[in-house]
Amino acid sequence: MSDLTRRALDQLTAAIRVLIVILAILMLVALSLQVVMRLFFNQALSWSEELALGCFSWVMLLAIAVGVRDAIHVRMDLLVDLLPKPLQRVMDVLVSLSVAGLGLFVTWAGVRYVMDSLGTTSAAIGYPIAFLYACAPTGGALIAIYALERAVLGPAPAARPVVDQE
Repeated sequence: MSDLTRRALDQLTAAIRVLIVILAILMLVALSLQVVMRLFFNQALSWSEELALGCFSWVMLLAIAVGVRDAIHVRMDLLVDLLPKPLQRVMDVLVSLSVAGLGLFVTWAGVRYVMDSLGTTSAAIGYPIAFLYACAPTGGALIAIYALERAVLGPAPAARPVVDQE
């Protein structure tokens, strides 16, 4: 069961990484077009900043979730490293459960925010604002899933530190 879960989460993470790259490129293209249009044509695009903001919001929340899985977030482990190995694992589980709780809160608050924004559209592009705000519950759910994975199954294989071979 844990191997199946790991493989599913590995595939999900790979798909999220591809989506992050696509959205980052789209954001960069939109901002670059905006600069070119202002610099060379003295015209501002009405939609580029809105598109870039949407891409940025999704990229950040998705990347935070992947960061939780890969354990690349900021962490103070000076005191934890002084504990015996079994207590280090207990601390890791407690931190992971705390992160999962934060992810669940972001999911809950994000869903409420999406519900409040239903029926509104963006000013320049005209897409439903709920699509923009949906990054919060999506990112929060992924943060919770990845933190629970770490709490129950331990660090993901890619996140395990490389031990010096002596």
